[in-house]
Amino acid sequence: MTSPTETRIRRALTNCSKGEATRMVLPAWVRDLDPDRLDDVRGWRDPKAPDRGVLLVPTDDGPAGVVLRAATGATRAAAMCALCRTTHTVGGVALFAAPRRGAKGRQGDTVGTYICADLACAEHVRVETATAALKPAPGTTVDERRAGLRERAAEFVAAVTAEG
Repeated sequence: MTSPTETRIRRALTNCSKGEATRMVLPAWVRDLDPDRLDDVRGWRDPKAPDRGVLLVPTDDGPAGVVLRAATGATRAAAMCALCRTTHTVGGVALFAAPRRGAKGRQGDTVGTYICADLACAEHVRVETATAALKPAPGTTVDERRAGLRERAAEFVAAVTAEG
């Protein structure tokens, strides 16, 4: 049986069919989210399809989600996530592509960007100091990084869901 939260999260996935949204495996912690109080960008990889992920972004109209596909092969150098602007060591960032919503997506049109391979941008922006594997944007506070992540993720979702 699905919870009301799980149903809302699946309905928020804007760039996939209802069948795809239904078949996607949601992590247990997603069922505990309150979609009305979502204030951070959340992401996860589907354990049954590791090349597939979801990015859930808070908007004024409630959560908006996009289904992503990871490119095969890892980055061969340190790289920065375009959303949270955290620099990772080799393999910590992956190229993700999201099919556009509607007819364009069915024709193969996608929007892509480099994102944290684990889709855990919300956790990465909370890191206070750099580690060997993870370096947050220097000279910024956690609140500034969280706000920047929300803004850039919303822009990405807008590009995926744009009509015309």
